[in-house]
Amino acid sequence: MIEHALYYTDALIENLQLRWGSGFLSPGGADELARMLGDIDLRGAHVLDLGCGIGGYDALLAEAHGAAHVVGVDIDAASLERARAMAHDRGLTSNLTFLHVAPGPLPFADGQFDAVISKDSLVDLPDKPAALAELFRVARPGAALAVSDWFRAEAPYTPEMRAWATEGGETYDMATLAGTARELATAGFTDIETEDRNVWFRSYARDEYERLKGPLYQTYVARFGEAQAARSVENARIRALLAAQGQLRPGHLRARRP
Repeated sequence: MIEHALYYTDALIENLQLRWGSGFLSPGGADELARMLGDIDLRGAHVLDLGCGIGGYDALLAEAHGAAHVVGVDIDAASLERARAMAHDRGLTSNLTFLHVAPGPLPFADGQFDAVISKDSLVDLPDKPAALAELFRVARPGAALAVSDWFRAEAPYTPEMRAWATEGGETYDMATLAGTARELATAGFTDIETEDRNVWFRSYARDEYERLKGPLYQTYVARFGEAQAARSVENARIRALLAAQGQLRPGHLRARRP
């Protein structure tokens, strides 16, 4: 599970929603969730979401994709309180359950879910094979898996990528898309599909950078102060640069448990 739950402060959650949309702590929103799912049919399904955050994607799974029930798990209790409040406000308390879990094995029986998903959370996990093995364990035979995450290029890190991913107060355990596909196969999944989203993210990241240094800048100054607003702009600039370099490569994986 995610190891640095305290990173998601109230200020950061607000910061990310301003740039990525209400309910979302990762980019793309409804369109990218639909792309991630591909042709997976969730109508009437019992779904697990690993690393659910504040629950915006879980609400979409129920409202837009017909999931009967979604169980979102995370180790950040404050984010889960926001998720529960959102479910109440949107009349989804019978469709969404949010559980606070500890790092390690998931508190579910074998074969409990019709589908398992994770949106941009694996990057925070140092032991990705263990997490994927847990998703396999709790998925029923025939269940679908859909994962979206931040991946690195196969090429060695550029200096900018090394600084962003491995230095400072927040670091990432970056994997490659192909390497993660191999780990899914090792866990037991079959029919594995991958989709590199770097081309989409190059445009998305450029637009985010332009919005943050332009129309959103004074909003950020008013909400978070000049110094934090400047850091947010610089962070967006670096992500756009890394995407243009081909170093930062968001991607999707879909698979089945046989």
